[in-house]
Amino acid sequence: MHSIPRPLGPRGLRASSPSPYGLPEVAPLNIRKVSGTAPRKPALKLPQIDFDKVDGGAFAGAHADGAPPSYTSHSHSDSPGDLTVRPDQTVSPHPRLSAAVVSMENIRQTVEEFDEWSDDYLDVINRLGEGAGGAVDRVRDRRTGRVMARKTITTLEAPMKQLMREIKITSSTSHGNIIHFFGAYISPSSSEVKVLMEFCEGGSLESVGKRMKEIGGRVGEKVAGRLAEGILQGLAYLHKLKTIHRDIKPPNILLTREGVVKLCDFGVSGELVNSLAGTFTGTSLYMAPERLSGLEYTIRSDVWSTGISLLELVQNRFPFPSDLAAIELMFHITQNEPPELEDEEDITWSPEMKDFIKKALTRDPLVRPTPKDMLAHPWIVNIMLHEVNMASWMRQVWGWRKSRKAGETSSRPGSSRSDAASSLDATMAHLSLGGDLDSASAA
Repeated sequence: MHSIPRPLGPRGLRASSPSPYGLPEVAPLNIRKVSGTAPRKPALKLPQIDFDKVDGGAFAGAHADGAPPSYTSHSHSDSPGDLTVRPDQTVSPHPRLSAAVVSMENIRQTVEEFDEWSDDYLDVINRLGEGAGGAVDRVRDRRTGRVMARKTITTLEAPMKQLMREIKITSSTSHGNIIHFFGAYISPSSSEVKVLMEFCEGGSLESVGKRMKEIGGRVGEKVAGRLAEGILQGLAYLHKLKTIHRDIKPPNILLTREGVVKLCDFGVSGELVNSLAGTFTGTSLYMAPERLSGLEYTIRSDVWSTGISLLELVQNRFPFPSDLAAIELMFHITQNEPPELEDEEDITWSPEMKDFIKKALTRDPLVRPTPKDMLAHPWIVNIMLHEVNMASWMRQVWGWRKSRKAGETSSRPGSSRSDAASSLDATMAHLSLGGDLDSASAA
């Protein structure tokens, strides 16, 4: 009686004679026994957002039935009616469906809609920054003398979808707190896309923060309030257009010479300039907890990023632990209570400002206010009742001489934008960058 041959496994295949079918050599399986019980990963407790109970979907500010929605799971379909917004990069293990591919030809067709520009019309004044994906230069239009910032993006390095997003958003917006777009063009070799934007001489909040550390200064309450109002005005405008910025952080908040806030970089900025915030890790540290957790998010995620950026600026330090690895820090942000604005030995912040930061850093995305809500916060309302000479503050930050031009601009009550005004006298001496910040905290 013939015995039935056993099926060949990895060990059997290796020990058997050469197969007529040319089977490859297969190494034996090495199965390790795990001693003990593996530690459980911390559970992410953030609720998913049920947009069926939110009036208007991701861009709404109130619930349809007046009551908070239940914490139920939400369908991950990509139907046209789904207003859920998902981040480009998360720590979620779930794969994302591939989006429509944007080609260089799509970019070319979009750029051709603008006025004609080329390198022949521009003189390069100096380089402002550079990275693996391109560079930013200050340029002057030979025909008009206008000074602009030119962002040169290497097409082989930049994601086409994000590049298209930035061009479309910046070219279609018009607001005092959004960076102005002048045009774009493609190099003859098609290896570079060049975008012309408003030049902001005051730098970014990141550069201002670094400068404060260098000179031993601090950003006080009145200036911080003006900066917060400018950021929120820009975000509120974008959200009226059903647009989420998604990348609010100090390098993307620029300032003019007069101290007017300008939001920039709506898609591809992270690949251009080397800095901590230019990496995925750096960008993610300003993301709201729901985004880090890979959950759906709404316009309120920009409010969290605004709160973190302001808190870092006024404290002169990043508001999260600095001794954690990147992934540990992400878990810290999603699992722990948000940071708060606290008084220091020589600095006392108003209760209204502390409450503003607390509201902006509300961990529950269903409770966190929208930009429009934050503009109505008592701290912002009170700050806007007082005149703050933002141009003078900018001069003190960078050590500029006072402009000899008539009609120096200052930020007047009720607006974060620049308006013509006479220069202020010695009564604004409390705008000093260091020292006493107790009474008005205006520096």
